[in-house]
This record gives sequence, structure tokens and C-alpha cells, in this order.
Amino acid sequence: MQPDSRPHIIVVTTAFTPFLGGAEIAMQEIIKRLGSQFRFTVVTARLKKTVPKHDQWADARVIRVGWGCAFDKIFLIFATPFIVARLKKTESAKLVWAVMASYAGAGAYLARIFSGVPFVLTLQEGDDLKTIERRVGPAMPLFRKIFVHAAGIQVIAPFLADWAKKIGARANPITVPNGVNPELFAMNSEERAIYRKKIRSDLAIPEQAPVVLTISRLVPKNGVATLIDAVAKTPHHHAIIIGDGSLRSELEARATTAGARDRVHFVGFQEQNQLSRFAAASDIFSRPAVSEGQGIAFLEAMCMGLPIIATRVGGIPSVIIDGENGILIEPNDAAALAQTLLALTPGNERCEQLASHGREHVKKYSWDVLVPRIEQWLQTCLEQSSQI
Repeated sequence: MQPDSRPHIIVVTTAFTPFLGGAEIAMQEIIKRLGSQFRFTVVTARLKKTVPKHDQWADARVIRVGWGCAFDKIFLIFATPFIVARLKKTESAKLVWAVMASYAGAGAYLARIFSGVPFVLTLQEGDDLKTIERRVGPAMPLFRKIFVHAAGIQVIAPFLADWAKKIGARANPITVPNGVNPELFAMNSEERAIYRKKIRSDLAIPEQAPVVLTISRLVPKNGVATLIDAVAKTPHHHAIIIGDGSLRSELEARATTAGARDRVHFVGFQEQNQLSRFAAASDIFSRPAVSEGQGIAFLEAMCMGLPIIATRVGGIPSVIIDGENGILIEPNDAAALAQTLLALTPGNERCEQLASHGREHVKKYSWDVLVPRIEQWLQTCLEQSSQI
């Protein structure tokens, strides 16, 4: 058997499949597409007892550490240096790639001290940055070292590059956003008509009612409560809410209290290949987030031809250009969201323009375009690290 000549990269990430958010979806896509160029080992927190400790995903080996509980995130910090040292010795691991600067970043930094393997950092942070810094608290000196000693830094939006420099990054951050596979959301007009009728019938939504769609984890940062309040302020709008999370019961009660429970439809988690069916039944997409790293859901909405209402927070303004491929409002403003929903009458010229510009704009976010840039970044980091 020929020896494996691919450079061995250890990806350290707090969560990995089956726990999926925007960052995890992005890393899966990159690992899958770059499996012929690099040999990946993913080191992650186990988080749930039913999830195996050792696994294979695409061409990557997955090592999950911990006992299947929330503490596994902290354990990841201390387990990572030992795993990296072993893989350096037995498999000539060349580079550690930390996804986000929290548990994974801390583990990668300690691995560098313990084994000398350099690390690079990807910033996908979607929480409010000041909140992150408050959470770090007395651990800020260690947190700062993650940025200072990273051999390379890739961010998904310019505001994260500014933050990295503020914290103390020595490497010059490069911006490569998360992407999307447009072909996953393709649907012809006949299919769209079929699913529009079926989904609306299943959810008891009148044929002519305007419908706003959101795809969001039901957590505070995604602003779903604001969306519910906004729908309640309109006379006829319905909302389809795709996603689950800790706030589901609270949000269902909020819709009831607002008198809009029959117009707010919680459909839970849906596989990616089902999203376009719900989009066919919808007229507008909105995620009025309080904080956001970038928001893959906005890219998906553009692929599905929906005009977008979003908020001026985090990396959203780097994806949604106000008045061109979407409309931006301030967060936590249900009245402004309701007013914007009412202004975007389904099928009018304004809606058509936003949707058309969105379909064109999203082309530059195709993974076919973005993954080669990630590959070049990793190759450059490997070359530079080998010279140290």
C-alpha cells in the first residue's frame, strides 16, 4: 500500500455532526471537498452519550472526547494537546485547525505549547462580541494568546477580522465567507406550484395569505420572538418557523399570548433538501437576528428566490446589501419588521427586484468558488509553518 502523502490536518471544533449549526455545515462542506488534498482528523466534544466516540465522516476520521455531556466542551481543551501530540508522533500531523476561538481555540493553543504543532484559526462567531468577551472574563489572557499565536486566521465576515486585530492577532486575517450549494435549492415552476399548494394545505394557510419564512435555531440571538410579534401586528400574515431549540415552548406561548397562534406555524427541524418546499409556500424570508456571524440561511433564501428582511448586526450587512438584495432594519424592532412585511406585497415589483438581485448576488457564495480559496489558505499556512 502506498503511504498517504496528503498533509495531515487536525480539525478541532466544539461541535460536529450530528450537532449542526452554520459553522458545522460549513466545515463539513470544506472537509468533504478537500478530502483528496488533505487528510483530516476531526477532534470534537462528544456532547451526547448515544454518539460514538470514534467515527468516520466522508474521508475524515472523527474523534469525540468526553462522556456525552455539556462538560465535554471544557474537556476538549485539555484532551486536544494529548491527541495532537500522539498524532504528530504516529501520523506526522502537520497543522491544527481550530474552528472558533473558544474551547477549540484554547485546545489548539495548548497543543502548540505541548507538541509544537502550529495552529490556524477560523472565526465563525455569531454571538455578540462584547458578550463573548464578558463570558471570557478572567480567562482573557489565555483567550488573547489564541489570536496572538495563530499561524493564520480566516474569518467569515470583515467585522470578525477587525475583532481579531483588536484582540491581538499577529497574522493578517483573510475573509472567506461561508457558502451554499445553489443546486440543492433548484425547483421548477411546476414543482413550486405543487409544494406551495401542499404545504399551505397541510398548515391550513389560506391560498392568498402572505407568508414569511424563517430558518433558525430557536435561541435568543436569532430574534424569532421579534418575528412572532411582528406577524401579530399584521392582519393577515402567516409565519412558517423551521428549526428547534431551547425557546420553542416559550415562543409557542408567545404566539398564543399575541393572538397569532393560528398564524404562526412551528414545523421543527427540516433536512436541507426539504427547505425549498417550504420556501415555495412562502413569499418573504426573515431572520431578525440580534447577533449573527454571517447567516447561511440568508444565502439559502436567496437561492430559493425569496426577498429578505434582516437586521444590521454582525456579518449580515456584508451579505445583505440594503435595498438591493434585501432590506435591513434594526434588531428588536417588531413594529419596523411588521411595517416592512406590509410594504413587501407578494408578487409586486419591489419583491421581484429583491429576489432577482438575490439570485444573482448569491452566485459568488457558491462553494465551488469559495473552497479553492480555503485550500489556498491552508496550503500557504502549511508552507509558512514548515519554514518556522
